[in-house]
Amino acid sequence: MAMQNWKFIVEPAQAGLRLDQLVSVCTGLSRRHAREVLKLGGVQVAQKRVRVASRTVAPGVEVRVAVDDSLGALPDFEVPVVYEDEWLLVVNKPAGMPTQGTQASDRHDLLALLGRQRPGQKLILCHRLDQGTSGVLVLAKDKAGDLGRHFQERTLRKVYLARVDRPVEAVEVDRPIGRLRLAKPARFGCEGDLLEPKPSQTLLRPAAPQEVAGLTPGYWVVAEPRTGRTHQIRVHLASLGAPVVGDGLYGGASSEQLWLHAWKLVLNHPVTGQSLELVAEPARFLEKA
Repeated sequence: MAMQNWKFIVEPAQAGLRLDQLVSVCTGLSRRHAREVLKLGGVQVAQKRVRVASRTVAPGVEVRVAVDDSLGALPDFEVPVVYEDEWLLVVNKPAGMPTQGTQASDRHDLLALLGRQRPGQKLILCHRLDQGTSGVLVLAKDKAGDLGRHFQERTLRKVYLARVDRPVEAVEVDRPIGRLRLAKPARFGCEGDLLEPKPSQTLLRPAAPQEVAGLTPGYWVVAEPRTGRTHQIRVHLASLGAPVVGDGLYGGASSEQLWLHAWKLVLNHPVTGQSLELVAEPARFLEKA
């Protein structure tokens, strides 16, 4: 990813400049490029996105600029719907797409795409998936359907499929996860110099043959996270010496994609109480003829 970041404090002599001029002066981007970055939401003034090119900024205020040259055109495709009713929208999130806005853009993510396709409908994001992860993603269509508390209190069951490069026996990994101090890019781990490690549990077992029939052959693992830490399944598998294939951040075998999929979500409907098993088929992992 061709990502560039700048952070600067506005000096008194720069206070009268338009924001597109200010960004151009402080980053070396052309005025035209600066305006494009503003439109995408890649400029934050005092930690808030700003898109108005003519705005001026007071001295001493922090400005952050993020540019991702790999973004390309705005995504425009139909997102597969797993389940929908009056309160919930459940989709099969595509791999490679952020769930919500990044530093460089809040128009290339899944939430923004659904917003363009469903104008006038306010969607509430109940949880998130990593950019490289595909699968079940739940959004609420009103507050009554918001499952955010259920994810936080772990009153639902999450099941993932992961492909690794060596066998993994059935095991419960119970190892705290924290952010690795000074790691760039940001990474998490179970050991080393960790910032605020928190208890983390993941159930792992080899996938049964019938569960992965038709998928690309390999070592497939079914993972059930009992907690909700960042990169939890990826970190716990890496701690066993079996990182997810394609997970370059944690030492996984090289691949053009991350072989991790949010496969199933089992819960009680937040309004009706009905028991639901939401399944997103891992179509991207099907064996090619």
